[in-house]
Amino acid sequence: MMIRPIALAAALLLPAPAAAQQATPQENLDCAVWADFMIGEALDEQDDAASTSLTFALVWFIGQYEGQTGEVIDTAMAARATELDVAAKERLTVTCFSRVESFADRLSNLGEQLSKSAE
Repeated sequence: MMIRPIALAAALLLPAPAAAQQATPQENLDCAVWADFMIGEALDEQDDAASTSLTFALVWFIGQYEGQTGEVIDTAMAARATELDVAAKERLTVTCFSRVESFADRLSNLGEQLSKSAE
């Protein structure tokens, strides 16, 4: 699985779209744990681009969770990480990666539209 680093980085630095905010705090917590797990795998494989992209994803999911709950994620994330085994974290890939990729695609398309309008 390759995440487009530049598109993902740009996407995660902007406010979340309405669709992303429809995710529950629990879904955002699970995706934060997933992103942290995937960062570890990327570091093990010495894949710097994936590690960087996943770090932006982690920050985005943390922001979503904290924005929804008004609480820092630290305690909840540490507890949830112990509840999820490797298989559960791998199953989260479908949902979490899809959310990040969808957001990056949407913002990439927006960037193209804005570039065209500036010509």
